[in-house]
Amino acid sequence: MALVYENYHYGTFMGSEEKDPLGQQNIGLSFAHPVDGAVIRVLESASIKTMFNDAIKVAVSAQHGVLLSTGIAIDHMNFPELYKVFDECCETLGIPMPYALVTNDLPGINAFATGTDEFSFVAISNFVPKLMPLGEQKFIIAHECGHIALGHVVYHTATSLLSSSASIVPVLGPLVANTVIFPLNAWSRCSEITADRAGLICCGDLKTAQSALLRIVGGFTDIGQVDIDRYIEQSEATMKTQGIGKYAELLHSHPMIAKRIKALELFANSEMYYRVKGWTGENLLTDDELNKRVEQLIKIVG
Repeated sequence: MALVYENYHYGTFMGSEEKDPLGQQNIGLSFAHPVDGAVIRVLESASIKTMFNDAIKVAVSAQHGVLLSTGIAIDHMNFPELYKVFDECCETLGIPMPYALVTNDLPGINAFATGTDEFSFVAISNFVPKLMPLGEQKFIIAHECGHIALGHVVYHTATSLLSSSASIVPVLGPLVANTVIFPLNAWSRCSEITADRAGLICCGDLKTAQSALLRIVGGFTDIGQVDIDRYIEQSEATMKTQGIGKYAELLHSHPMIAKRIKALELFANSEMYYRVKGWTGENLLTDDELNKRVEQLIKIVG
């Protein structure tokens, strides 16, 4: 049973019987990367979800207890503009408002969502409201809310914990990595594509979404001086020359930023995106075409 504290309803939309604003039981599954959607459907079985939730409750408390205690909660009195953005994103995605906070414990321009079904929260670096335009803030916030809408947070936390244990256990570490972490990272990269789509659906502007992603790698530089198409071309060309080095992405839970920017462009020109937004258009990518092109874009081996 979900818990309610003050203005926040803790829990995820997965499994809820209420409808989102677009009239679907789960808007997230309507735009999810196909691998992400399929995995989440399997993992959402009661026995698997209960096992993950029970294992992660203690870990979330141990890892983030201090952050939760020291961060500044976002509400109608603290960071009211951010609170309004959260409210709009949650309404669009059809989820209850999660607990959210601004913290100095996250480096650079960053944010994350974590937790369990009973308690999911979003943490935002204090640089986000200071350095990002409001539209880019909305993309970042909607991305994290997208993880909650799809029920990603439990499994992302599990991936992080397994990665940590593999790095500190000399004998079992490689075995864990080969049998568990690689597949979880492969799913996680797909889930980031889905969350980026949530960000675009909420912020409503492709250039804004791409600028927000570029700012993650650009940091405090003036990204207005960066040509996004040129950046993608240079990234693709460089990776082709890296030989075995390009396979290092197998260890990453996120696709490279250039791939995410290009994947968003494909989604923005698809029937899927227009369908979710309730728009009509011509010469759009079909669902099959979108899935094939995104899969080709983000695959590492083959």
